[in-house]
Amino acid sequence: MNEQMVELSRRAEDLLGVLERDMEHVERTALYLNELRGFVIKRDEQSLGRLLEDIRTESQEYSANEQRRCLIRGEMAGLLGFKPEELTLSVLKTHITGPAKTAVVESQQKLKALVERLRREYVSTVALLSDCARINSLLLKIVFGRSRTGLVCYDSTGLTKRQGDAAFMNMRL
Repeated sequence: MNEQMVELSRRAEDLLGVLERDMEHVERTALYLNELRGFVIKRDEQSLGRLLEDIRTESQEYSANEQRRCLIRGEMAGLLGFKPEELTLSVLKTHITGPAKTAVVESQQKLKALVERLRREYVSTVALLSDCARINSLLLKIVFGRSRTGLVCYDSTGLTKRQGDAAFMNMRL
């Protein structure tokens, strides 16, 4: 085996380690989204605050893994004669052989499944938060008199009339 293939195999092993941490990060992110929805539904502000702090901390720590992946990708692209942005796992698996190729294929499949799970969690979270925002907006419109239906008021004869410009509550003290 020539020197370039040995170096490529070594870099592939390094990349697989980075990809394993990527997969763990994607799994945790999906769990965080699920927890976030639960805390929003339960209106557990304290737990939500802790979760958001955990996410912020992990995000800062994860950036080192992203930098390492970019460095390894650049090195491997150079060995294969590609630009770094051209080197994907699909391209890489056509240029390596043996156990490294098998491991790259397995990692690629696992990453695809995890990213699909993350996408579903994300869509569910966005839907919940959108519904919360919509409900809050409707409540504010009703409370502060921006409702289309207006309020029912009685005149001195006891008849009803709608006042569309009246607020639900008087904000004056």
